[in-house]
Amino acid sequence: MKKIIAVISAFMMSLCLCVPAFAVNPQSDYTLQFDENGKFKIMVIADPQDGHPTKVSMLNFISEALDAEQPDIVVFLGDNVCKDAENLESYDELLTPLVERGVPFTFVYGNHDDESAPNLSKEDILSIYQQYPGCLAYDADPDLHGCATHNLPILSSDGSKVAFNMWMFDSGDYVNDENGNHNVNGITYYDCVREDQIEWYKNVSAELESENGGLVPSLVFQHIITQEAMQNVFFDTPVKGNTNLTYNFSNGKYSSIFPNVANIDGIMMERPCPSFDNDGEWDALVERGDVMAVFTGHDHINNFTTTVDGIDAVAVSGATYNSYGKDYLRGVKIINIDENKPFEYEAHTLYVFDLALKDGSTIPGHDGMTKADYVFAKGMNRFLTALMKILNVVFIMGRLF
Repeated sequence: MKKIIAVISAFMMSLCLCVPAFAVNPQSDYTLQFDENGKFKIMVIADPQDGHPTKVSMLNFISEALDAEQPDIVVFLGDNVCKDAENLESYDELLTPLVERGVPFTFVYGNHDDESAPNLSKEDILSIYQQYPGCLAYDADPDLHGCATHNLPILSSDGSKVAFNMWMFDSGDYVNDENGNHNVNGITYYDCVREDQIEWYKNVSAELESENGGLVPSLVFQHIITQEAMQNVFFDTPVKGNTNLTYNFSNGKYSSIFPNVANIDGIMMERPCPSFDNDGEWDALVERGDVMAVFTGHDHINNFTTTVDGIDAVAVSGATYNSYGKDYLRGVKIINIDENKPFEYEAHTLYVFDLALKDGSTIPGHDGMTKADYVFAKGMNRFLTALMKILNVVFIMGRLF
């Protein structure tokens, strides 16, 4: 297939690195809908974090994952193009597997997307994505913090109402301390979903409820994990200070380096990196009652679920071969929803080794990875999964006694 970049080069030259603050979604008439059996599938790709030339292993994995799962939509969870990010080929390489298969997609920004393209704004980058067939991302309100915070309704199988909703929040990049620094003592101050975005969510959520005769079950997708999720998987400490041993938050709580394994379902290989700030996103989600889970990336080697106040916080492991990662965790998240079970969802990870070890896979043999490496990765994953389950039970029993 001829490179899609040839189609959009003239457009980008005309941008002259400056576009209006608001760009209308060119795919706004595209309809997401449950199939005749009431099923809908979402594929979540976290932290591709690559660019031209994009690692062949990741592109082959995405292609084979799309063929194996045939999702109804793909959500890129931020830090999507973070190398050579002003080169249009970087976007072309990442998105061609989806365009070739006619799979629609949306995305949220991570902390590295526009950082990696100093001459492009988030609005510029959104315009690049919107030139690709199937891009459903748009900026719902250009006055909000960040860019491309939006929602995508999913119609019922008969098309009579909105049966489900997907929220995409730009969780920002960095915030500075009182001295203008966002990196202190080796700790980076990340951003979070802000108050105006939260108010937008509450208003749109209420509108959906009114128009559809009740709460519309929903999922949230954003890059940076929330404070509440972080605090739920680590024990508190009275020791104040942002260091490699402690982490403090704007609400006056301090987290230790000791994980609370009783609250972790899955594998956690690094301390999550939430924002120091908190504008009340989680409280708003709990108050509204329509969101079942919040899916986040950002922490490449975490792949777990923890539940806070009835809402799941799901950390999705990275898909990147370019940035840091672990062979035994690299994968994508598959979410299955059923309109006949409105406030339920099923999610599991499709790991790279799941496909790389199948006959005929094109994943091994690139980027220094052999089939033997994927065999080892699968074994390590199974060992760590079993170990975490054992520790989870031990910690829960310790609570009881």
